[in-house]
Amino acid sequence: MARARKDMFDGSKPKVDLSPMIDLVFLLLIFFMVSSTMITNRVDPNVLIPAASAAKVPTLVQGRVVINVYADGTLKDDEGRVLDLAGVETRMRRAKTTDPSVRLLIRADRVAAHRYVKDVVDASAKGGVSSVIFSTYVTD
Repeated sequence: MARARKDMFDGSKPKVDLSPMIDLVFLLLIFFMVSSTMITNRVDPNVLIPAASAAKVPTLVQGRVVINVYADGTLKDDEGRVLDLAGVETRMRRAKTTDPSVRLLIRADRVAAHRYVKDVVDASAKGGVSSVIFSTYVTD
């Protein structure tokens, strides 16, 4: 029995085939690229948000519902759908069920009346979301 093992060893170094490991690394890379969510906020260029000297660039953009408030009081979500206040409340309630830490990001036009923004904040609170972020530009 010991003799059979000795005959199988020819004295050369064993070779390790790395191609299965490389294939696995590429498959994992593709898996994580596909399964990870790339969160970007869609920005409506028609909403001219104000500039602020104390504005900060956000580090975390996940868990936000974006509502655009236009100068005439029109409300749109980040997908471009026109909403009324009941629609904002419903959208926030739905977002709260999927993510309990969801926040409202308001992109209000710089000439929009404050009452429109207040109404959106109130509708969000009725929907169960009281954390609000106001979008501004960073001034240099």
